[in-house]
Amino acid sequence: MFDRVYETGEPQSGTEWRVQADFEGAGRAQEHFFDFIVTPRRAVDGSIEGVQLAFVDVTSRVRARIAAEARLEEMSERYRNARDSATVMQQALLAPSVPIIPGADVTAQYLVAAQDTAAGGDWFDAIPLGDRLALVVGDVVGHGVKAAAAMSQLRTALRMQIVAGYPIAEALEAVDRFRKHVPGSNTATICVGSLDFGTGEFRYCTAGHPPPLLVTADATARYLVPSGAGPLGSGTGFPVRTEFLDVGDSVLLYTDGLIERPGRPLGASTAEFAELTADIVGGQRGFVIESSLRPIDRICSETLELLLRSTGYSDDVTLLAAQRRTPPAPLHLTLDATIRAARTARSRLRQWLSEIGADSDDISDVVHAISEFVENAVEHGYGTEVPDGVVVEATLSGDGNLRASVSDHGRWKDHREGETGRGRGLAMAEALVSEAHISRGADGTTASLTHRLSRPATFVADSAVARATSRRSVNAEFASEVSEPGRIVVSGDVDSTTASILDRQIAVESRSGVVPLTVDLTAVTHLGSAGVSALAAARERAHRQGSEYALVAPPGSPAHHVLSLVQLPVVGGLTENLVAEG
Repeated sequence: MFDRVYETGEPQSGTEWRVQADFEGAGRAQEHFFDFIVTPRRAVDGSIEGVQLAFVDVTSRVRARIAAEARLEEMSERYRNARDSATVMQQALLAPSVPIIPGADVTAQYLVAAQDTAAGGDWFDAIPLGDRLALVVGDVVGHGVKAAAAMSQLRTALRMQIVAGYPIAEALEAVDRFRKHVPGSNTATICVGSLDFGTGEFRYCTAGHPPPLLVTADATARYLVPSGAGPLGSGTGFPVRTEFLDVGDSVLLYTDGLIERPGRPLGASTAEFAELTADIVGGQRGFVIESSLRPIDRICSETLELLLRSTGYSDDVTLLAAQRRTPPAPLHLTLDATIRAARTARSRLRQWLSEIGADSDDISDVVHAISEFVENAVEHGYGTEVPDGVVVEATLSGDGNLRASVSDHGRWKDHREGETGRGRGLAMAEALVSEAHISRGADGTTASLTHRLSRPATFVADSAVARATSRRSVNAEFASEVSEPGRIVVSGDVDSTTASILDRQIAVESRSGVVPLTVDLTAVTHLGSAGVSALAAARERAHRQGSEYALVAPPGSPAHHVLSLVQLPVVGGLTENLVAEG
């Protein structure tokens, strides 16, 4: 920027640029925001002898606005999603997520053009194929419903070919034949890549599309050689080229909206994209406070933010990135069959799932199901404490599925007749995951599950570039306290060891259902079947006494998810906002 001002004599300005530095000299990076203007400094004869910078620290203003936006975020989410029916339709037609797979980390962002919020023709796909990953980015010319409709048909046709196992060239040839029946699909461009997890081989075809950007682990960036294929309908065929990725290397597929930016020559913009990405990988650019992000998330989100914040973007921008990685080791736990086994399993499983990149919703569901399996193994399999009695295993497969199991070597013991609050645990576990199965035999019982793991793709329908956020740590330590008369606030894991504590506290505070009571479950990290039974029993007592009894949990929280599943009434929405602010 300083060089441009010096060379052209034209002032440059920026608004609310984010800067991370050690402003206080205390050895700790802080984040500030600045408005600034850079102007030429002229000599007496009118020549430019330097540049001058004037800036204002607007950190307080930015933080105040961000805080206000955060308070309004949930209430305005529905409005933002519905304000433009074409954009909503487009989002529904795009891939909602990217897979979690052992051989690569994947992320995707889609930015709708700030100057045209109508639906566009960009799309992306990341398709797990066992030992390989297929990556697709495409672009149909134009905007509006017609472009989105053509995009969705081409995306579906290509995805079907890839899933069926056809090589890249054959898949594109089939789509090229199909496009004759899709109005508006002529001259659509597509980049297709296939990464082999074992060898690092990356086969790709650039059908009229900008070539992928390869960024190595040692922070060098280069564009791959175009394969020589033209857009759909060009008749050039679909030749394929091959590259190799080492562990730690990343490949970025994108649409032309990223490099054809307002006020930038195409050549300069293309070079800037590669240089910036390499600098972020090398730690020379980017934001150090966000170093806890997964590397591929930093590459994607920080590249978009730094590249687009000074120019904006006039066309939709799609960025799909994958980083080759060493497959994570499977999880294997051998636990004593005690009342503490489920808590240990939850802690270790949460950590392992977080390390492989699982989304928080998937972590919550899988951890809940495995916890129920472990508690059943201890209770039904043995009935008494047994050393090394429970084995928990989990592995991530190349098809994007997590496969996990809990095994014991005891003999299944049914509960005594007449016991209440039983039978919810396994039913809840089966409802939370994609598949669940229990096998009982003379040598013990194995409860297994299969669950597809994915992470949401980022879809931005306004002019702001989305920033990746770090995963918040989970405090699973149980706590339950009376915040005010008639209100109990619960946090941490509510399982078979802590549910009885909560049950007694509810009984005392409500006087066995006589006094109205609200139980705030906002900060609960795990709500097991024993906790559900305690809450259901308290509701029944209140109902018999004709007293008010409310459970509060925000939509999307673990408690809300479980309570909705078992159809226990739960208060959310605006009420939970008031609870959070109160």
